[in-house]
Amino acid sequence: MATPDLNGKRILVLGAETELGAAIAAELADAGARLAVVAGSTAPDAAFAAQRLARRLSTPERPVIAQAVDATNEMGVRVMVRQASKAMGGLDAVVFSADLGDASEDAFFLALRWAGAEMFKRSGGPAIWADISLAPDDSRAGSAVPAPGAPPTAESRPRPNVTAHLVGAADRPFDETAGAVITLIEQAAPSSSE
Repeated sequence: MATPDLNGKRILVLGAETELGAAIAAELADAGARLAVVAGSTAPDAAFAAQRLARRLSTPERPVIAQAVDATNEMGVRVMVRQASKAMGGLDAVVFSADLGDASEDAFFLALRWAGAEMFKRSGGPAIWADISLAPDDSRAGSAVPAPGAPPTAESRPRPNVTAHLVGAADRPFDETAGAVITLIEQAAPSSSE
């Protein structure tokens, strides 16, 4: 297998305070991606975990941005995505790995909505939900994530070239899950230089 090359890719990892999110962020950084690592909660331990991860993954050439947000708060997610996109010069992909219990699905769709809008400005890209509770062989894993049941509005309609994916991570080593995420990004996300 060829070594992944994500040089030039700008990726937001929401849920970076989780073990899975931190493992995915580390693999993305090793592959050369520019990152914003974001805790899906504003709890102090989650925010500090994202800051520690950003310090560990940062290099002089590729500083990693750290933030914390209440991933269930639409305005908070909107502002966070915009700030991360502005700081990185755009957004090529978003990876969601936050563990928010029953609120995880709604939080993913908020991230998809606002990160999708940023990615759409620059040709599109994937939004990937790495779900620790979903087995890799579950029939939903790998498929496009369905839109929520609400009627579409101008802002919530699917955007051309912005795709949603669900990756099962239960009973799978984190590095395998990260590999599946990287493959989706390599296949879908346009390079920032294009």
